Amino acid sequence: MKMTASLTMLPNILSCSRIVLSVLLLFVADKPVGFIVLYCICGLTDVADGYLARKYNAITKLGSRLDSLGDFTFYAVCLCVFYRFIKGGNLKLIIACMAGIAVIRVTNLVITKVKFGQWGMTHTIGNKIAGFVLFLALPLYVFTGNAPLWSLAAAGFISAISALEETAILLRHTTYDVDRRSVLSKQKSANATIH
Repeated sequence: MKMTASLTMLPNILSCSRIVLSVLLLFVADKPVGFIVLYCICGLTDVADGYLARKYNAITKLGSRLDSLGDFTFYAVCLCVFYRFIKGGNLKLIIACMAGIAVIRVTNLVITKVKFGQWGMTHTIGNKIAGFVLFLALPLYVFTGNAPLWSLAAAGFISAISALEETAILLRHTTYDVDRRSVLSKQKSANATIH
C-alpha cells in the first residue's frame, strides 16, 4: 500500500523537479555538456510525469497544475537561453517577437485562471509541436553558439500560431480540458478528468 502511494505521488514529484531543473538551465547555458544533460532530464520528466499519472491512475488537478507550471517555466527559461544566442542586426525585432509570444502565453494563463478558476496550459497538438521544435533547436544553439535568423523565425512562427490557437480554444469553450487537441476539437463534458 505504501509503495502504491509513493508511485501515485511520483508524477507530481517529477513535475516539481522539472520546475527546479528548468531554472538551473540558466546557470549552465555556457557549459554545453552540462546543459544538454540537464536539458534531457527536463525533457524526460515532462514525458514521464504524464505517462506515470495515467499508468497509476494518479491524474489530479494538482498534477495538471504542476505539469502546466513545469511547462511554462521550461518555456520561459528556454526563451531566456535563446536570447543569449541571438546575434546580428535583427535583435530588436526578434526580442519584440519573443516578447509578443510570451505576452500571449501569459494572457492564456490569465484567461484560464479567470474563466475556469485554475492555472494551466492546454496540451494541444500545436503546443506539442512548438515544444518539440524548441526542444530540438535549443541544444543546437548552445553547441554552435549561434541562432540563425531563419531558424528563429520558424520556431517563432510555430510558437505564435500554437499560442494563438490556445487563446482561441480558451475563448471558444465553456469548460476547460487540458488535453484538448486543437481548436477544432469538440468540447468534452464538464466532468472530464485532467492532468
